[in-house]
Amino acid sequence: MLSLPGWLGVALVVYGSMHVYALRKAWVIFPHSWTTALVLAGIVLTLSPLLVWILERQGWHRITVATAWVSYTWMGYLFLFVCIGLIFDLGRLFATLLHLDWPLKPVPAFRTVGLLALVLLGYGFIEARQIRIEEVNIVTPKLASGRITLAQISDLHLGIMLGSGFLDRVIARLREIDPDIIVATGDIIDGQGDRLDALARDFQACAPPLGAYAVTGNHEYYAGLDKSLRFLRNAGFTVLRGESVEAGAIVLVGVDDPAATSGQPVGRATRQTLAPVAAEDFVVLLKHQPVVEPGTPFDLQLSGHVHGGQIFPFGYLTRRVYGVRTGLTELADGRWLYISRGTGTWGPPIRLFAPPEITLITIASTHK
Repeated sequence: MLSLPGWLGVALVVYGSMHVYALRKAWVIFPHSWTTALVLAGIVLTLSPLLVWILERQGWHRITVATAWVSYTWMGYLFLFVCIGLIFDLGRLFATLLHLDWPLKPVPAFRTVGLLALVLLGYGFIEARQIRIEEVNIVTPKLASGRITLAQISDLHLGIMLGSGFLDRVIARLREIDPDIIVATGDIIDGQGDRLDALARDFQACAPPLGAYAVTGNHEYYAGLDKSLRFLRNAGFTVLRGESVEAGAIVLVGVDDPAATSGQPVGRATRQTLAPVAAEDFVVLLKHQPVVEPGTPFDLQLSGHVHGGQIFPFGYLTRRVYGVRTGLTELADGRWLYISRGTGTWGPPIRLFAPPEITLITIASTHK
C-alpha cells in the first residue's frame, strides 16, 4: 500500500486554490463552452504532483520524467501568474479606493499577467542553470599555519528532474575550484527519484585530497533513509550522523536532520556530538537546517535547506521563519553561520533572484 506524506493534503488544497484563481481570470477570455475542459484541466493539473509520486513508485521512469517536467513547470508558471495577478488586483483595488481609472480592462490584464509570468518563467529556467561560485574567507588563530579550502554543496535534489546532465555541471564546477574537502549539507537526492546508481558513480570522479563528507537532509528521509545513505556512501561521501572527524587542520562534525531520525535510530543531539571536541580545534558543524542551538561549541556552521527562497518572494518568508538571511552571518558570540542557497531546485525547475551556488570556503591562519 502506498503511504502518502502527511503534508500532501494541505499542499493540494493550496495548489487547487491557485487553479481556482487562475480559472476565474481565464473566464473572461475563453469561451464559456470551454468551462468544462478548463475545470477538468485544473483538476488534473492540481493532482499531477500526486500522479508523479505514484508513477515513480511504480518504477515507470520515462513517463514519470515527462509527467514531472510538465507538472512542475506548470506549477512554477501558475505560481508566477497568481503572484503577478494579485499585484494587479491590488493596484486595481487602490485605484478604486482613490477614485482613479485602472488602465487595464480584464482581457488585456489577463494577457499581460500571462505574458509576464511566461517571461519570468523563462528567466527563472535560465537562472537555475547558472551555478555560481560564492567565495567565503575566514581567518582564525586556531590554525597553526596555512589554509584549508572546503566546497559546500547543498540541496541538489538529484532524481527525476535533475539527473546526469545537471550533476555533470556540478562536478565540472567542483573541479574548477579544486577544494581540499567537499561537504554536502543535505537534500542531495530527492524524495522522488530512481536510477541513482549511475549518479553515484559520477560523483566518484570528485576525489578531494582530504575527503568528502555529508549529512542527511529531510529529503534523504523522504526518499528512504537506507536508500539515501547507500547512495551517499557509494558516491564517495563519509556520512556523519552524530559524529566528528579530523580533516586536515580542522574538525568536521555532522548531525542528522530531524526528519531523518523519524522511525530510524536517532543520532546523538548536537551538543552531545560536539562535547568531545577540544576547545582549540576549529570546528565546522554540518547541519542541514539553519537552526543554531545556543551554546553549541562550533566555529562555523554550514547549512542549506532554504534554497534562498528559490523563487522570489519566498526568500523573505524563509528569513522570517529562520531569523537569518542566506550567506555568511557572524553570530553575537563570534561564531559564524553560512546558509547556502543550494545548488539544485525542488518542485518547479526554476530559480528567480536566488541563483544556485557552490560555496568555496577558505579557512586561513592568522599566524604568518
